[in-house]
Amino acid sequence: MFKRAFYAGLMVWAFMAAGCAAAPAATPTAAGLADITVIDPPKANADFMLTDQTGEMFHLSDLKGKIVLMAFGYTHCPDVCPITLARFKQIKEKLGADAERLEFMWVSVDGKRDTPARIAQYIAMFDPAFIALTGESETVREIITEYGGVFVINDSAGLRKENYTVDHTASHFLLDAEGRWIRTYSYGAPVDTIVADLQKLLAQGG
Repeated sequence: MFKRAFYAGLMVWAFMAAGCAAAPAATPTAAGLADITVIDPPKANADFMLTDQTGEMFHLSDLKGKIVLMAFGYTHCPDVCPITLARFKQIKEKLGADAERLEFMWVSVDGKRDTPARIAQYIAMFDPAFIALTGESETVREIITEYGGVFVINDSAGLRKENYTVDHTASHFLLDAEGRWIRTYSYGAPVDTIVADLQKLLAQGG
């Protein structure tokens, strides 16, 4: 299953790369061509509204003034999503006091199954302070598309059986204190590489 998700991730990444002609210039940093992509100039995507793990409505603009590290996934994900959230926890721990200037946000691409109660239970296994969001598929599709991402619900028969899977972009997206997209970290980027980049940005004032 992991191999399947891994190769699906590569296919999604190739699709993203092919569809970015109209996006801002993306410049790989010296930290590693495949690890960090700088969005230059920063891209101001639309504000969005989803439901958080407490059942309250949440706007991205609520986090203005904080740097945000964001990823997409779903609670039934067998491998990529637990690894992503475990990495978020490691990043937070390694940043120490600097982590107070960041928010970690995870957005479900499976609104049918991922109710607020379910995402609350799921995110609490990693860090209950992380923000978990859910919403209608089309709303989330509009959001992820703004970041060059995609997701595909594997339900060709339209039956939506309980064990269906969702292929989705696994990259992590970094937003600055103004809510602008400034970085994309690859799924395979080492935790220490991300931490070093975040520390540099925080030292520069975010």
